[in-house]
Amino acid sequence: MNERYVVLPRGINVGRGNRVPMAQLRSMLESEGYADVATVLQSGNIILTTRSKSPRDVAGAMERLLGEGFDVNVRCMVRTADQVRAVLERNPLREVVTNPSRYLVNFLSEDPQPEQVAEVLGEDHTPEAIAIEGAEAYIWSPDGVARMTLSYRYLEKRLGVVATARNWNTVEKIAAKL
Repeated sequence: MNERYVVLPRGINVGRGNRVPMAQLRSMLESEGYADVATVLQSGNIILTTRSKSPRDVAGAMERLLGEGFDVNVRCMVRTADQVRAVLERNPLREVVTNPSRYLVNFLSEDPQPEQVAEVLGEDHTPEAIAIEGAEAYIWSPDGVARMTLSYRYLEKRLGVVATARNWNTVEKIAAKL
């Protein structure tokens, strides 16, 4: 049975570097045997169907294909369609968020160690708010993303993982295409 996945490359088409044309990416993935390939926005959010049962294997294949096809070497976080839907259902900061464009989900490469999570959650990050559930870190940044302190770089350093962030609006757009 085939599995539907969401691939979230880190840093595609952001700024001048790591340029990947979405139409070429879709075509390349289809020629590699992936089915029902779609992209969401220009930042490389990919939805596809494959026989692989391992998100880790899909991530490795995507990283290899981006490197070979576009000379772009970035990490990819991969979630099943059900995992993405669960992110929206959990929504642990729903009571404080007033603007979905300032509400981010950081998709982490793996579950961070509980003691690292406890340490980050035990600190005062006001006015920002954070919730970490499994391999996702939810960040509310009322002053805007450009001024936030709970960036993906901060999370990577503190939690010892790789992260890529999408705002709530983008996560909803991805889920709508599943």
